[in-house]
Amino acid sequence: MTKEQSKKTSLVEAKDAGFLAYWAVAKTLRLFSPTFRIKNALRVSRLCSRIWLALSPSERERTMQNLRMMVGDRYSEAELERFNRLHHDAHVWAFIVPSILPQLSHEQIREMTEVRGLEHLEAARAQGRGAVLLSAHIGTHGYVLIAALVAHGVPVTAVTGREGIPAGQDEPDGSWVYRNLVHPLREEPRAHLPFLTRGLVPDRKMLKTLQRNEALWIQGDMHLTEKDVANEHHLVTVPFLWGEAPFRSGPIRLPKAFNAPVLPTFAVREGSKLIVIIEEPLTLQPDNSYEAMAADMRAYLERLEQYIQASPDQWAFTRHENLPKWIRSRSGNSTQVTVTFSRGVSQVHDV
Repeated sequence: MTKEQSKKTSLVEAKDAGFLAYWAVAKTLRLFSPTFRIKNALRVSRLCSRIWLALSPSERERTMQNLRMMVGDRYSEAELERFNRLHHDAHVWAFIVPSILPQLSHEQIREMTEVRGLEHLEAARAQGRGAVLLSAHIGTHGYVLIAALVAHGVPVTAVTGREGIPAGQDEPDGSWVYRNLVHPLREEPRAHLPFLTRGLVPDRKMLKTLQRNEALWIQGDMHLTEKDVANEHHLVTVPFLWGEAPFRSGPIRLPKAFNAPVLPTFAVREGSKLIVIIEEPLTLQPDNSYEAMAADMRAYLERLEQYIQASPDQWAFTRHENLPKWIRSRSGNSTQVTVTFSRGVSQVHDV
């Protein structure tokens, strides 16, 4: 964040109410043992989400509108209402549980998680080039998934951070309250997990990880605001859910740069248990053209869509106010975005 941005930052914003509620609940839960907190996390999440929806009718209605666009052709209105409640349960759970992770042993984490598809990872690693686990914000926001992989013996390093921003300088947007109270609490688990905050730009540490025949974990479904789209230089626009959406191409460009196999890796929560699923590798296009990158991203998104359509309540962005701005109907008006690749070639595409 620049000095100019810092001056404009407010002390507190209206949207901080929910974040402060999360902060208060997480802090209160620390009065109890980690075992008690994990055992009762889903109960607490359900209670908090019901209060949330009761106090914020606009939150409920916005999520319903998103659900109608996402899966309205698959489910009845009553089923969408149920997904709405379950989504807010899941959203609170995904905030509460990571704050407990630093106090849990690997054995305790294994008890609350399961990893399926390890045979796909072992087959990929048999090639000797490591592997990239291309994940998404479904089932959990990330920390619990990484903790599960580590606890189950998977040699993995997570890669996060925005492209073009030096490590450690990617400060969060938001008010003073969010940046100084809420964000540090949300980031606590990171220090206890194998993370590289480098952005999706290939570097020596990533190469060393793959040369050790280990796995890199990346999330590929981050939603983009209009500001993000205007400032990003590595975007591909592809069909997604009910329309088309721009995505950062880094999650595809990175494994291609290292010639590493890419395995879509998702998570689904079943009750209080998180199930991590490592799928068979994608068949990537042989070149790095815009069309190839878009096709590779679409192949990943096709896998993700199956999870979203089956469990729309478990995708983190189901409630997000930016969703209808990010995913545009293919029949609607389009906005042109210039996509610039590292080699300096620019192309114009519709968003």
